[in-house]
Amino acid sequence: MGMSTRVTAFVSEENETFKKQVKVLRACIEAGIEELPKETAEYFGESYVCKSLIEEKLEVEIPKHDYNEDMQEGFEIIVSEIPEGVHKIRFVNSY
Repeated sequence: MGMSTRVTAFVSEENETFKKQVKVLRACIEAGIEELPKETAEYFGESYVCKSLIEEKLEVEIPKHDYNEDMQEGFEIIVSEIPEGVHKIRFVNSY
């Protein structure tokens, strides 16, 4: 039986930058604008206007590095590589 480990990071909904960018995204949705302003597009990593970007931004990719040594293996997280605004990192083991 094998085991896999997944590492996921989460941005807080209370993060001021997140709240500001979500407000811009929602305003674009309500106004029928199809393309996000440059700063908001860079924040969400997409230029198109879509409500799903809100949920996608709450769960962010975090750089992880394989760790192997003397019959041990796992992941290392380099603290300086954690994206801005991340307030929680979850390690999930699945069997």
